Amino acid sequence: MSYEKMAEMKARWIPVYLVLIVAAALVAAHFIIMYFMTGNSGYANLALLTAFAIYFLYTGLDRLRKLKITRMRFIEVVTCEACGFREEKELETGDYVFKQKGPCPKCRGPLTVTAIYSLREQL
Repeated sequence: MSYEKMAEMKARWIPVYLVLIVAAALVAAHFIIMYFMTGNSGYANLALLTAFAIYFLYTGLDRLRKLKITRMRFIEVVTCEACGFREEKELETGDYVFKQKGPCPKCRGPLTVTAIYSLREQL
């Protein structure tokens, strides 16, 4: 899954979890009040069941909130063999190590891709 999709999913589901937790808390409070007013143990059981649902929703929210989304950036290092000019830029499709990239902007010597590496960015 791409990092954009994961960030979108995280942004979309956090408010849903919050609304569900608040709604379940209100339902649990209603069951507790009804238990104390009527003394019917069925309300206590429903309040306990709702408390388990709140716990389940909270752990899901906490897991989603702690989700680290990383984006991988690929960098290529292009150097000139003649003058030592060095440039780092985004990797282009089809590039590989030792590929000739054209003339050097300083001395017009050949530019060669000498390294390709990745960087992780936390979003």
